[in-house]
Amino acid sequence: MAPSTPDLSTKYAVLQLSVISSSSISNRTTSLINHIKSIPADNKPALVALHAKAAVANKLISIVEIAKRELKDNDQKVYQYNILGSELIQSTPAPKDAVDQDAMSDNEPAFEKTEGKHAVRNVPTMTIYLSLASVKELKQAYGEQIN
Repeated sequence: MAPSTPDLSTKYAVLQLSVISSSSISNRTTSLINHIKSIPADNKPALVALHAKAAVANKLISIVEIAKRELKDNDQKVYQYNILGSELIQSTPAPKDAVDQDAMSDNEPAFEKTEGKHAVRNVPTMTIYLSLASVKELKQAYGEQIN
């Protein structure tokens, strides 16, 4: 199940980014850095939440590491919170054509559609929060890394 995190939008300017296989690393990194360095009009600290399924967690980690390196080069301390969770995904496989050579006759079609079964899977996910200020709620729930 997806991790239950406290509602942070009241205290922080939260930007949520999903990372999928077609996501551009440079675009996500730029968005992350621009938001985390910004000072919102309501003076809330900036917080970025990046979320990815297990298949693209490597891309998520690359985005985070590149952003942390750039922020560190500018002498900024970055607070990181890692959350592992899971999501239930329901998928329907595409119908397959079945051929039974022994049962084929001239009167019947050569292909018969078979019905696909719905598969429900528990897919691992990773969420990483980054901020330039310590986030008490996340620190208590998940621990904190300071870079």
